[in-house]
Amino acid sequence: MKNLGLIGLLLMLLASVYAQEPSAFISSKDVRVGETVYLQYEIQLSVSQTFEFNPPVGTFPCNRISEHSSLKGTTFNDLEILKYHDTIIKKGAKHLWRGEFQLVPWDSGTLVLQALPYTLDEQQFYLTSVIIESKLVDAKKGLRIYDIKEGFNPIKKDFVFVEVLTDYSWIIIVIVVVFVAYWFYKRSRKPKEIPSIPLSLKEQTLQSIKKLSQKQQWVTDQKLHYTELSFILRWYLSARYQINLLERTSGETILLLKAMKIDAYQIELISSLLLEADTVKFAKNTIALSAHEQLIDQLKEIVIISSPIDLANV
Repeated sequence: MKNLGLIGLLLMLLASVYAQEPSAFISSKDVRVGETVYLQYEIQLSVSQTFEFNPPVGTFPCNRISEHSSLKGTTFNDLEILKYHDTIIKKGAKHLWRGEFQLVPWDSGTLVLQALPYTLDEQQFYLTSVIIESKLVDAKKGLRIYDIKEGFNPIKKDFVFVEVLTDYSWIIIVIVVVFVAYWFYKRSRKPKEIPSIPLSLKEQTLQSIKKLSQKQQWVTDQKLHYTELSFILRWYLSARYQINLLERTSGETILLLKAMKIDAYQIELISSLLLEADTVKFAKNTIALSAHEQLIDQLKEIVIISSPIDLANV
């Protein structure tokens, strides 16, 4: 009788551990350098259980391996954590813990994302290890990826309004900035004839800079002025080099431009201008009135020296 009780207790323990097996979901196994990838973990919990998880900060613990090496590989310190958030969703008598990382690899290789520890009822367990392939170019169909048995599935989500608002807040910011720029453009625009020849990217950008300079918004609202100035610069660089920089931070923008082997002098000008704009927009600093026109001229110089030569006027 005592043996039957022990067997029943053992079966209940095994069932509990199996039900609490963590799941991992990844948005893509093949990513490009500088591209965002989403990694999500889930654990089913009972109401009475105590759960604790301390996420890593800055970079995600990761090893880079080659096809002929062991899975231990070498430490990879270029998998940046852009954002982390977690939530607990009630599902009947159970709770579902969900944690999500937004990651960006800044170098290429086959990357093994390490299993992260968590505590459940004062006992330590580990989340699932995941492997991804980071490349400088798009992954090609049929290209072999180093094989490993993994426990992950395509990423899934329940609709949580706070998560949606957090993940897509940049879209709202871009829409507001575009709307404000368009509103000021419409307000200050004078009637003119429609040009018969479409303007080049260089001409369009220089016209936008000229109108921004004429408004002299730095006198009344420096934050709004430098929001428009940095938007013009990012919009031009996005169109010029065929990359989306509107949603990137200044640091990410410079890293992506360096990866494209852009001239070091241009990189220095762009970095300096973005830094000045960020100090006003985010650090709430002010710039002396005598320096604003100099920064406008610096923006013009970036556009002029980075634009292709117009052979029609040579």
